[in-house]
Amino acid sequence: MRPLHFLKRLPRLVLPIAMGLLLLGGLLLPSQFAGLLLLVVAVFLGWLLALSWPVLNGSSRAIRLLVVVVVTFATFWRLAGYS
Repeated sequence: MRPLHFLKRLPRLVLPIAMGLLLLGGLLLPSQFAGLLLLVVAVFLGWLLALSWPVLNGSSRAIRLLVVVVVTFATFWRLAGYS
């Protein structure tokens, strides 16, 4: 749980701003480097989903899983070279 302690010590807005910038960069940059940015977002969201899975109800699980799947699809779309 060390990464969670590190994230908890960060200022409150650092993580949302960093994830937002990675997501925007991944969606707007024209290169395959954008796919790597989206991969970081997808892995982070998947990790958070795995941590929170036991306490979520069915609809929350479905929505969060859908977000992870969409970001992962966008990641592979970018890495494959489609823009």
